[in-house]
Amino acid sequence: MRMKISDDDIKKTRTFAAALFAFSVLFSVTAVEAALFLLAGALVFERYRAGELPLLFRRPAGQPLFRLWMFYLAAGLFSAVFALNKGPAFAYLPSDLIKYLCFTVLLSSMKKELLDTISEFYASGAVLTAAVGTGHVAWFFSSFGTFYQRAGAFLNPVRFGEILVIAFAFVLSAVLLPPKSWLPVRRKYHLAAIVLIFVTILLTRTRGSFLGLAAIPAFMFAIDSQLRKRLAAWIAVFILTVTLAAVLNPHLRGRIVNTYTGLRTTADSPSPGRVETVGNKDSVGINIRMELWKLGFAMFKDHPLSGIGPANIKSSFKTYHPGPLGIQEIWGSVHNLYLQHMAERGIIGLTALLALFGGMFALALKNFRAERNAYTLWALAVLPAYFIMNVTEISFQHVHTSFAVFLALAASTNSIIKEHTA
Repeated sequence: MRMKISDDDIKKTRTFAAALFAFSVLFSVTAVEAALFLLAGALVFERYRAGELPLLFRRPAGQPLFRLWMFYLAAGLFSAVFALNKGPAFAYLPSDLIKYLCFTVLLSSMKKELLDTISEFYASGAVLTAAVGTGHVAWFFSSFGTFYQRAGAFLNPVRFGEILVIAFAFVLSAVLLPPKSWLPVRRKYHLAAIVLIFVTILLTRTRGSFLGLAAIPAFMFAIDSQLRKRLAAWIAVFILTVTLAAVLNPHLRGRIVNTYTGLRTTADSPSPGRVETVGNKDSVGINIRMELWKLGFAMFKDHPLSGIGPANIKSSFKTYHPGPLGIQEIWGSVHNLYLQHMAERGIIGLTALLALFGGMFALALKNFRAERNAYTLWALAVLPAYFIMNVTEISFQHVHTSFAVFLALAASTNSIIKEHTA
């Protein structure tokens, strides 16, 4: 007996996959990639049943950012061809392709009628993630009487903080520009979520996340005059919360205060060489990062056009830094996305990355100008914060953060589509 799949079945599958993607993008690579695969399958099957399968493969060429994505993928391929170590370089390229496919599938699947469901599950995933992270710190404090433990339940604290910054941008956007259909209880839920997520980000004690967190309300304040009164109150609350947290948590206070000391020490230190790994842990961390940045720039100077090749920093590390760096003999990242692209992909790769980022921001700005809503504000506000966080990390190369940003852009783009064309 042949099983028939109805249009309603496909719609339910797409809704389930979209909800799973939104909920799990904060904490599970396996679940979010499974959801992406399910979304792609539903999309292909839907077009096949309608006799529009060829249209599906032609349509990406007309989507926003298509040419910029092709430029980025081509730049990566060019760099891999001339890589010092071609094995890891070509092995890394599929991850670039997956990012493009993720953006394309989300843009085609996250229809306007799904956005309310997506926002519910994304906010719930953010609250769960933040609650577990804060609970982890609270348990450690109750057991050992110290705030030494950093929040980072599902991931390392750096990645954990970054994904929560992206979620913070959404819940703040939703509170500032709530959909008309929202009941008061839902808005109160998001108000509580803002507080929980904000505090959890502080407990990660990661500088990149702090910078991103500060950038979101500041950028919102700059771009939307209608929101400034409400934002001024929120910014005052945020500053008060940070001050109180720094007073109560000496590790957080040290993280903030010692940043300048670490930068000054590193600037005066010789390079390359063994960076100091004893004494103040916060200063040591800055020393290591600054040394990695110098190393990345040295790689770029030797290979300015095509770089040393994607995923080649680890295999080339000893050539540029024979001694240990901190407690590690070899590092695979320079902890700065832009320097990473300069080192691995040269000036062509960096240009392709900046062009893609510029296109993403232009798309978000275009959407916001077309319609002020929670989704367009989310995408527009989160991108500058995301670009800033990539100064201290390589977030664009990780699933959790890059997929979440693509979700924001897809939701933003589809939220302004009129009902009869959705």
